[in-house]
Amino acid sequence: MTNPEGWRKVYIVDDDALMRDVIAAHFPPAEFSVETFGSARDLLTRLAVDAVGCVVTDVRMSPMDGVALTEALRAHAPKIMVVVVTAHADVALAVSAMKAGARDFFEKSEDLARLVEAVRAFDDPPLVDPATAVERGRVRQRLQTLTARELEILVEIGQGRTGRQISDGLGISVRTVEAHRRALMLKMGAARLGHLVRMATLSDLDSRPSGA
Repeated sequence: MTNPEGWRKVYIVDDDALMRDVIAAHFPPAEFSVETFGSARDLLTRLAVDAVGCVVTDVRMSPMDGVALTEALRAHAPKIMVVVVTAHADVALAVSAMKAGARDFFEKSEDLARLVEAVRAFDDPPLVDPATAVERGRVRQRLQTLTARELEILVEIGQGRTGRQISDGLGISVRTVEAHRRALMLKMGAARLGHLVRMATLSDLDSRPSGA
């Protein structure tokens, strides 16, 4: 994701100034050109239509949250990639952002160095539909390896439900849910929860009613 100066452009959006600084500090200045913004509107008013790079945004902000920002960027600056950062309690919002077009999400409790690695791996401009179709095909092949229960739990994960919510809804223990999630990560080749959600989104699995 290289701009004319040879840097990768990153735009960090968070209404928490300390969190903006923490995230920005993880991007090596020799490799990344970083700008920070206190609101989604601040970013949108300054971002050119043909801008490239990656927006890293908090998912819960006011008055425009990360989901609305992701939707706006699809129309305003379609070459921009989006990654959302969320607290654990806001995973459902992060899932909504991915459905709106975000490429990935990270929880604030995760090692932010992994966020940098994810941004570093993105192509610029974003991968076009044929490449996404190839990825979708791989996901659907991996779905064939899942048991009925694993598929059921993947649907729940794709809808943004927490381990406790899945446990209550399916009448199984949280420990059992976590065991199934570990098996899902292995079978689907997902390194993180965000990857697993993206796979559910690509396969349209998250739109199915549980038990379908």
